[in-house]
Amino acid sequence: MNKTTLIDFLNEGVNEVVAFAYASPAEAFYFKPAENVWSAAENVQHLSQSVQPLNRLFGRPKTYFLEKWGPAAHPSRSYEEVVGAYHAALNGRQGAAGAFAPLTPTPDAVALASEFKQDYLSLIAHLSEWDEQALEEHVIPHPLMGPLTVREMLLFTAYHIRHHHQIMVSRVNLAPQF
Repeated sequence: MNKTTLIDFLNEGVNEVVAFAYASPAEAFYFKPAENVWSAAENVQHLSQSVQPLNRLFGRPKTYFLEKWGPAAHPSRSYEEVVGAYHAALNGRQGAAGAFAPLTPTPDAVALASEFKQDYLSLIAHLSEWDEQALEEHVIPHPLMGPLTVREMLLFTAYHIRHHHQIMVSRVNLAPQF
């Protein structure tokens, strides 16, 4: 997927999540079907927390990536291959841990969705500073999948948004009718 298509794909996923957050009744958006199951709001919070380290990385010079992790050892895989690698790396694990476990989200769904959108617009703005070759040559380590090219990390990020959007829809649909 080229950079222009990737930006469009990221924007599309972000806009779907924001529209869903705005359209969902607050009671349903914050509904937790069980104590250890994330609400739709917590899924949005998790997505924001997941992209913030990427934004910090993309704020650094490209030389940082090469000095820290070296050049890419393989060409970028396709979206489908990255998604498959992620599912293989999950190996039955459920939920994120540590810095990626959602903090208590703000009780204002509009503010939460706005913060989420701003986090991803920052990522997309950083992406505009990268050319096609740099997306292939630089590496970012993923907590489960190990070293990914920058393009692969962005493909994963686009999938991650869609994956959690699907979960959000199922959570809201489980909520009692208020």
